[in-house]
Amino acid sequence: MPKLELSVPITVGASPVKAFDYFADHRHVAQVLEGVGRWDPIGAQTQGVGARYAVEMSALGFPLRSVLRLDRWRRAHEIGWVSESGLIKQRGSFTFARIPAGGTRIVLRIEYTPPASLLGAAVASRLDGFVRRRLAAAMGRIRDRLPP
Repeated sequence: MPKLELSVPITVGASPVKAFDYFADHRHVAQVLEGVGRWDPIGAQTQGVGARYAVEMSALGFPLRSVLRLDRWRRAHEIGWVSESGLIKQRGSFTFARIPAGGTRIVLRIEYTPPASLLGAAVASRLDGFVRRRLAAAMGRIRDRLPP
């Protein structure tokens, strides 16, 4: 299966530092991303390069479990991750850029590879649309929750 990519930008009134700090707190994920049943740190490290998370979510009725590891962490600029395990291999990031009018432009980028099985091929296009809608909705909830 080819890799699929998506990008979801939002603009918030908060500074890049405040926006970054919101995203750096793993506890916010389940509050804004529908379908997440678990997003728990593995071990004592919860932030920074090397932090790992056990993730469980549901997509189109399929339970998806994976381990994600943070591989990029530049405060007020970028948080990035890569999957270490799971059915769907992925790599993603949040980037934060100050905008001239005030506030921050946040861009979520994800690159993922659906499963290569027949089932994967059959649901890949439905899954892609589903994932895009779910992530766009989550980014909208983040915009609503992040105070200026």
